[in-house]
Amino acid sequence: MATHAIRAKELPRERALVETTARTLGRHLKGAWEVPSKAARIFKDYAVDLYFPANRLSVPQRLRCSIPLLLVEYLVYRVDSVAERAKDVDLDAARNDDYDKLHRYKARFESLLRRAHAHNAVVAREIENGERYVRLENKVTSSRTVDHADVLRLAELRPSDVRLLHGMTFALLGRPGDPALLKLLWPVEVLADIGNDLSHYHQDVASGQFNTYAAFVKLYGAAAPERIRAEIARYERMFLDELAGFPRGRQAELRALATRRYRPLTAVVPDALPAARPHAERP
Repeated sequence: MATHAIRAKELPRERALVETTARTLGRHLKGAWEVPSKAARIFKDYAVDLYFPANRLSVPQRLRCSIPLLLVEYLVYRVDSVAERAKDVDLDAARNDDYDKLHRYKARFESLLRRAHAHNAVVAREIENGERYVRLENKVTSSRTVDHADVLRLAELRPSDVRLLHGMTFALLGRPGDPALLKLLWPVEVLADIGNDLSHYHQDVASGQFNTYAAFVKLYGAAAPERIRAEIARYERMFLDELAGFPRGRQAELRALATRRYRPLTAVVPDALPAARPHAERP
């Protein structure tokens, strides 16, 4: 009887241990799936739905590029996970393991791209821009301070991973980069990035992730929606100005591809959350 009584007392503890183990395993499995899932979504949204048709690639050309681009986007998200772990530490001030790991990862990454014949001047530039983004984001999140110029610079640098995919496409096909097309799509990529932050505003605030719109809310409070709409309009004007330089027959095609990428994301601007600190700093 005493043995049964002891066993009865142990059961709740064992059940709690099983439940805790299950939750921990679930988080690990979710994290393991999250990176390839995000990489696949980015590959579809940008390579399949924008870059391939904008460059008028044939089916064999698309197949030639798909696996390398998908693999690289996966590797980029792995780098992001290192940067996320170091978000509370200024990497430029503290030469810690994460600092060294980022440098080693970058060197191996460039070596891999060269061996795969997927490296060119466009790719090299976007790798540098990607490092600039990581360092600026790290500086902003570790110092807890941000100004208007930093917020926009982050929004402009963050799409370096998808611009890298575009540059790789030229390299893999043995083509020179198309400066006019790259310049045309630059504001489109910024608009899509801002739009993604608009749609993830509440989620990012809750999880403590850097978010362009949340930074505007911190700076401008209730005026943030108006301020972000003004920036959206400015980037869209940049796109339309570049589009005007293309042959008339190409304009409709490129405009449809580009606006489909960002317009659904930038159409709705959420209200600022009430905890915002208004008008902290203006450009």
